[in-house]
Amino acid sequence: MRDLSSFDSLYLILGFLVPGLVVLFVRSQFVTGRRPPHSASVLSYLTISVIYYALALPLLHLALSARGDWQAPVAWFSLILVGPAGLGLLLGLNVQKDWLRRLLQRWHLNVVHPIPTAWDWKFGRSGYEWVLVTLKDGTRFGGFCGPESFMSSDPKERDIYVQWVYEIDDKGQWSARDERGLLIAAGEVRTIEFWSDKPGEKP
Repeated sequence: MRDLSSFDSLYLILGFLVPGLVVLFVRSQFVTGRRPPHSASVLSYLTISVIYYALALPLLHLALSARGDWQAPVAWFSLILVGPAGLGLLLGLNVQKDWLRRLLQRWHLNVVHPIPTAWDWKFGRSGYEWVLVTLKDGTRFGGFCGPESFMSSDPKERDIYVQWVYEIDDKGQWSARDERGLLIAAGEVRTIEFWSDKPGEKP
């Protein structure tokens, strides 16, 4: 048996880990939630790489049979990086758009949702929205969540930054705080109500 420290063995290991790593990395750009450490994901990388190679057999054949000065590097670059990136992009869009789940639900099949929490699901797909935030001490204020707002995807740090904040009086009237933003620390929020409207318009 050849020594695993040899270059050939190293290339073999990378060839079966890198595609899976690239697929999951690109997919993670579309899915909120903390990713597990690489040491705990090696088996996932290997499994996804094997599935990817099964789907990319024509490209694999092209890479193995390439003989030209430029054909072989281009074929291997496409096989190891470009193809997995495209698959990761497709999987990420599938999670955001719910394509597969909607298809399976038409066949009355319910599968586990890939997004772990309602927080991640909501803030991973929200656009311009008005919010009514109630803190644990009973304080309420309105806000506008636009492109300069931020909601944490770290399950241990559920902090929020709302770019425009509004005071709400006893009659339910909103008054702006000169379009100032507000950072809310993790664990301070009791409820958040949402509704959509045109950007920049008061509710």
